[in-house]
Order: sequence, then structure tokens, then C-alpha cells
Amino acid sequence: MKRLWALGAVATLFFVTTGASAAELSPRAQKVVDYLLDDWSKHMHSTGIALAMENLGLGPDDDLRFEVIEHFRENTHLANNLKFWGANNYVFSNEERRIAKYLINAYDIGDRIPDLTELSGRLSISEAELRGRLAFMRRVGLLVESENEPLGYALTEKYARWGGPLRHNFHTITIGKGKPFDVW
Repeated sequence: MKRLWALGAVATLFFVTTGASAAELSPRAQKVVDYLLDDWSKHMHSTGIALAMENLGLGPDDDLRFEVIEHFRENTHLANNLKFWGANNYVFSNEERRIAKYLINAYDIGDRIPDLTELSGRLSISEAELRGRLAFMRRVGLLVESENEPLGYALTEKYARWGGPLRHNFHTITIGKGKPFDVW
């Protein structure tokens, strides 16, 4: 009986410490969270969710990234990376970071959001792919729908702080035959 109580206490301690419960995350999301928490414990590692999924062989999956980012937003105590840089800093792929930086710079410099054709040409990303990436950026909160903008989206009111203090900066590196990781 004592052994069962001890195991229960360890399980309870685990869930209280991590802020997780078995019902909160799907097994795939838990796999990504575990990978990132391990990655972030290494010196200078600050890998994003999309690269973690790629390294795990999971492939692109916006729903999975959304599940993971929501978990991190609710549990910033899980890692210093989340406390210091903010959970939103980890949600975008490198391509989405390029899109975000372009939109923010266009707005800050010219006080306008480009239309889809201009954005596609400037970033060399197809309009079809951009539509999907913009919809995801709206889903996670950087963009809001706007009938007043030719793109159909505007930046959220708090766009300047949305990506954390690093504001969508990224560098992906690989050392030897290891898996790629992000540093900020």
C-alpha cells in the first residue's frame, strides 16, 4: 500500500510541477513539448515548435502547433525560454517569421499592409501558400481579419510586443550530424 501511495505522490508531484494533466495534450503534442523542454535545457538552444516537429518526423501540422502553443501560453513556468522570450516567439516557422517581419516592417515604415500579390512577389511565396500561412497567423493572434485592408488582415493592436522581446528573430544552425536547432 505504501508503494502505491508513493507512486501516486510522484505522479501528483509530476503533474503539479509541470502544470500538465493527461487530458490537456494529445500524445503527439506531448512529444513535441517534451522535445522542446529538453532542447531548451541545452546552452543557447531556443528551437521553435515547427522545427521541433520536423526534427521529430511529424511533418507540418497547424493544429498540432496550435495545441502546443496554447499549452505553452498557459504554462510559461515550464521553461525559462517561455518566461524570458514569450511563448509566441516559438509558434512560427521560419517562413512565417519572414512573413511577419515583412508585414510589420511594411506597416511601421509605410503605415500600410501590402496586398496578397505584392506580398507573394516580395517574399517569393505562392499566393496559395500565403493564404494558409496568413490564416494560421490569424489563428494564433498576430493578425486580425480586416475588411479595410487589401490583404484581408491587419496586425493585432499589440503587434509590436506580440512576438516577445526578440520579435521574430531567428537563426537555425546544425552542428556536425546533429539535428538543427534554433538560437536567438
